[in-house]
Amino acid sequence: MRRELLAILLLFLSGWMAGDAGAFDVEEYQLFLERNEDLGVGELEEMFPVGSFEKFAPTDFAGAAFFDSVDFHYRLTGEEKELLGRHGFAVTERIRPRSFGDGFLDVYHKDLPVFVSTDAVLHALHMSYDAILIDLETGLLRPRLEAALAQMHGELGKLAQLADPAPGTLPVWVDVDVYLTVSRRLLGEDVKPVFAENLAEVQELVGKVRVESPAAVDMFGQQGRNVDFSQFTPRGHYTQSEELTEYFQAMIWLGRTELYLTPPTGVVPPVPEEAVRHQAAMAAMLVELAEASESEGLLDEIDRMLAALVGEQDNASLEQMREVMAAADVGGPVDLLDVEGWERFRTALVEKEYGQQRILSQILLGDPFAPEEIEPASAFLLLGQRFVVDSYVTGNVVFDKIRYGGTKVFRGLPSTLDVLFALGNDAALPLLREELEQYRYAANLAGLRYLVGSFERDFWEETLYNGWLDAIRALNPPAEREGLPAFMRTGAWWQEKLNTQLASWAQLRHDNLLYAKQSYTGGIACSYPEGYVEPIPGFYRAIGRLAENATASFEELLDVGDYRRERVGGYFRGMATIADTLEGIAQKELEGEELNDEEVLFLQTVLYDIPEGCAPVYRGWYARLFYTGETGLLGEDLVVADVHTQPTDEVGNPVGHVLHVGTGPLNMAVVVTETCEGKSTAFVGPVMSYYEHVSLNFKRLTDEEWQLVHGKEPSFRPEFTRGYLADAEGRWIGGGASLPTAVEETSATSPKPEMPGLVLHRGYPNPFNSSTLIRFSVGPELAGERVELDVFNMEGKRVRRLVDQILPEGNYGTRWEGMTDAGEPVASGVYVYRLTAGGRKLTGRVSLVK
Repeated sequence: MRRELLAILLLFLSGWMAGDAGAFDVEEYQLFLERNEDLGVGELEEMFPVGSFEKFAPTDFAGAAFFDSVDFHYRLTGEEKELLGRHGFAVTERIRPRSFGDGFLDVYHKDLPVFVSTDAVLHALHMSYDAILIDLETGLLRPRLEAALAQMHGELGKLAQLADPAPGTLPVWVDVDVYLTVSRRLLGEDVKPVFAENLAEVQELVGKVRVESPAAVDMFGQQGRNVDFSQFTPRGHYTQSEELTEYFQAMIWLGRTELYLTPPTGVVPPVPEEAVRHQAAMAAMLVELAEASESEGLLDEIDRMLAALVGEQDNASLEQMREVMAAADVGGPVDLLDVEGWERFRTALVEKEYGQQRILSQILLGDPFAPEEIEPASAFLLLGQRFVVDSYVTGNVVFDKIRYGGTKVFRGLPSTLDVLFALGNDAALPLLREELEQYRYAANLAGLRYLVGSFERDFWEETLYNGWLDAIRALNPPAEREGLPAFMRTGAWWQEKLNTQLASWAQLRHDNLLYAKQSYTGGIACSYPEGYVEPIPGFYRAIGRLAENATASFEELLDVGDYRRERVGGYFRGMATIADTLEGIAQKELEGEELNDEEVLFLQTVLYDIPEGCAPVYRGWYARLFYTGETGLLGEDLVVADVHTQPTDEVGNPVGHVLHVGTGPLNMAVVVTETCEGKSTAFVGPVMSYYEHVSLNFKRLTDEEWQLVHGKEPSFRPEFTRGYLADAEGRWIGGGASLPTAVEETSATSPKPEMPGLVLHRGYPNPFNSSTLIRFSVGPELAGERVELDVFNMEGKRVRRLVDQILPEGNYGTRWEGMTDAGEPVASGVYVYRLTAGGRKLTGRVSLVK
């Protein structure tokens, strides 16, 4: 069975890699997988040796030029100076600029040397990409979607009036009506179904979308279908307006509501073939309606735009469905309800490379003792979510993709470091050792690394999403580090770069969370006397490539005369020019070559303000990296994205663990290094912070919620940040996981301070009206214990049990909407919530005000 599954995997991989056929050898990949079945952690480390980093970069910071000014203005603490002396740099949470613009202006007004980090460039990319996406969604994508759905629905209405459906196809017409009516209602349109009897079902489905909780529903010929309606929770920039919220929910419906063409395998209970045939007939009818109503062109415009931004659909698309129908000589739904027509269709589907989805993105429940792996169905979606390689990685290092010794291994959630390792960062591997030993998934990681490493340059340039990932990859530590500045040879610095990579990845996933398919389981006298660009030339080269490819894509996608064409193109052309200059400066810094006058002036004009009328005007090349100008430059930006969902625990109990990645407040970095003239100098500049969070009960955090709860104790920052980071009080955190260094001979993990056994936080908001978020933490001594979180009224009667699970060590959060266990609303008043684990009890109070 394992060999059969491998054969299926290789079948669709061969199609996926078709564009890179000259570089990727399927047989070699198959041999690699077979040779490395049951691979051990040590063997994986031998395959991808990270080498050793310097533990220290002893630095005479007190003698560095401008250090006295840096110390005077920022009042560095003793422990911040200790970090600076150990590593040649320090990052502190004590100094928190509201934005990168504010951070650079603060350095400018204090007349200090400026440090331009890769973080600053990546943040500008995120702010601008998000703004461009909003512009496209409100001005182009939503209007085209509204028109296309209205035309298709109108065509269905005409058919229903003019002719009776062919024998046996009426249920197909009825369900297509439900499908289109729900999508239009989610768009905010007050439309009625073509078939009046569908109104109750439409209202029920829209109601479940509004509840935003997983549910089993009877729809499209299938009984008890598990649908994760929590995915409809508006989040990211889609909470900024009703227009965007409606577009988000309609696109989630169209992008996640699968019409099966083949049943998923390895799931319990199995999907009946009759339901699959019915849904395939629905897909065929949608193809007919798109062709007859001439909405196909509108849908194609949407698809081409999203394909250029993010990637191709991870499913059978409208065009591909038509191709299969033509190959099978199937004219419409009536042919699929015929036995011979159905067999021809199934045969033709198997021969197509898009016959199988690559990412499992629904709640599919499997038998952990059965040899079959869960494989998603081949499915049709009108505008399906997009295949992204990082989600493919996270979906293949969890249950039920891990096998060791022929047995399935349960791993509920991936590590974000899995993604960085697959993207080529060997430094992630020693930090993953503990999980690799526990869950035995070294073979999975090795195969994913082999696969991602086989992509040719074309793959990284075909979409803006891939180009962004490529820029993140460019921050991997180089194998040869001898030529780098002293601070960049330390393990601490490359742990800081892990933070940069993950923070930027969080921004990438935040901006694309609708489309990227998620996996499951001062004054004129001020100046910058010196400037220093973080010297990673390959990073700026990748940013330049992304900008050039984006310019070409938008010139092709946007019509001549559309104001967005020139505005977006002009923005990316400017980014490409700036990236080229940064690359040249970074290269000279590494080689110790003196900068020319133009490059010196460039560093002196990062960002500055000049008085003009009643308000300052912001100038400098960094301001030009923001598509929205001052709004993006000076706006505070804390964002969160849910990237993976674990529906159940090891024994099948529903848990709804949702892994979130997010950015927190900016930190300030102080770097002491030599300039091109050989002068030791202290530089200052803002950098990003990165956080992780796991919520319960399918709770998906919005940006607004994240801004309120991200920084509450305990810290959600990964352990590896402790090696280089000073906290909000200026104290060196210390401990935590670290990279191997030349003076360490044994473990890559330092002793870590233990988390308290049980921590319960105050509900937020409190008082509340609609819902309150209750967060808690489970320490190592209580890991594996049953955790209960209950809500009681003031009479001592329990009204709601929010959590009843065995939980590992970690930080959690769940929401109470003011409802009882029976789903009935409670009255206004004070309520007590109690957390219990291992005999310990903690309580808090919240007030519900209606």
